[in-house]
Amino acid sequence: MSLLQEGELYARALRLLTRRDHSRLQLRRKLLRSAPTEIVDQVLSRLEDNGLLNDQAFALARARHRRRDKLWGNLRIVRDLKSLGIDAKMIQSVLDEVENEQRQIDSLQESVRKWVEQSGQPTTVSQLKKLYDRCFRLGYEAGPIREHLKSYFETVEWSEQDKRETDDKFE
Repeated sequence: MSLLQEGELYARALRLLTRRDHSRLQLRRKLLRSAPTEIVDQVLSRLEDNGLLNDQAFALARARHRRRDKLWGNLRIVRDLKSLGIDAKMIQSVLDEVENEQRQIDSLQESVRKWVEQSGQPTTVSQLKKLYDRCFRLGYEAGPIREHLKSYFETVEWSEQDKRETDDKFE
């Protein structure tokens, strides 16, 4: 692909931003495929100056969506935003705002409720482990997961082997 001039690159960036929001890093990576670093950086600065590229707004919208619609916990949201080039201080500020809107513990409870609705109450250690692992993959910390699943731990039939295998994981 031939190298683009600044005007053409700006138009391309606008087309990309009309399809969906991007972080500065995402857009930079895409634009670098067709233009040198200096021109890409000029275009990105121009977009920011015009209010068309804003990592704070992007990160907040993405974190809200991940918490509300995908029921992600903080750990997974942080990983996601870091991978998109969002600054650590900005991530913390975004998490604080999202937490004020929808608490992480409420999302964890909703995630467990949906899992139980779909799969039924866990009655075996294997099912309980699947539920625990699901919550962990969604980005919740082990302590809150254990606390929320405590009632299930108490109702599941534990064999001696199950107890030995899970002592290290759940205590």
